[in-house]
Amino acid sequence: MLDKYNYSYEGNELYCYGDTGILINTLNIKDEKELYEVERELVSLRTLELNSKPIQGDFDFKHLKMIHEYLFQDLYEWAGEVRTVNIAKNNLFCLIQHIDSFADAIFSRIQRNNYLTGLTVSQKLRELVEIFGDINALHPFREGNGRAQREFIESLAKVNGIDLNLSLIEKDVMIIACYESMNGNNDKLKHIFNKSYNILDDSKVKHYVNTLVSDEGIKNTLLSK
Repeated sequence: MLDKYNYSYEGNELYCYGDTGILINTLNIKDEKELYEVERELVSLRTLELNSKPIQGDFDFKHLKMIHEYLFQDLYEWAGEVRTVNIAKNNLFCLIQHIDSFADAIFSRIQRNNYLTGLTVSQKLRELVEIFGDINALHPFREGNGRAQREFIESLAKVNGIDLNLSLIEKDVMIIACYESMNGNNDKLKHIFNKSYNILDDSKVKHYVNTLVSDEGIKNTLLSK
């Protein structure tokens, strides 16, 4: 049923062993199923670590790269690096020559919107959906985009008083929602976000701002709302 949501890649020889689709990895695992299981376990452990030791940044492209690097550091030498091949899932994700400019537009929007301060909860959720959809279309990494963008968007939500948990969403449901977002329809993403959050109290928001944000000016912006 989900065949049309499969990925296709250019330049597999740059990232994969021989004529396979198995990603070159630091553990030299050449069995697809084994690599999948090891990747899932290692990235899950790194994700848990982020609960107590989050990546501190300023919600820019660098911040997203740092999150990706942390999550996938145990397996891929290119963790945190922008892909050098084009990727499609029926539709093409952002072409490699436009990744930097599209990323600049996405993350500049966050800055221009004062990191979502001054918005109502419903407005923040709508904006988070838009940003999530745009980062999905950007798809800046060869692998692991979904997990990195989820961590990024959940962090941005936390500093805005929203405890967003997308990890409980079934994989197939999220795949279809992201696919439809690529085609200009965010309705399914909006439904997912609207059923996946709780409101944080002020003390928790302050904690997240201080642990997730590195720039003092941005901290002040978020805490003065």
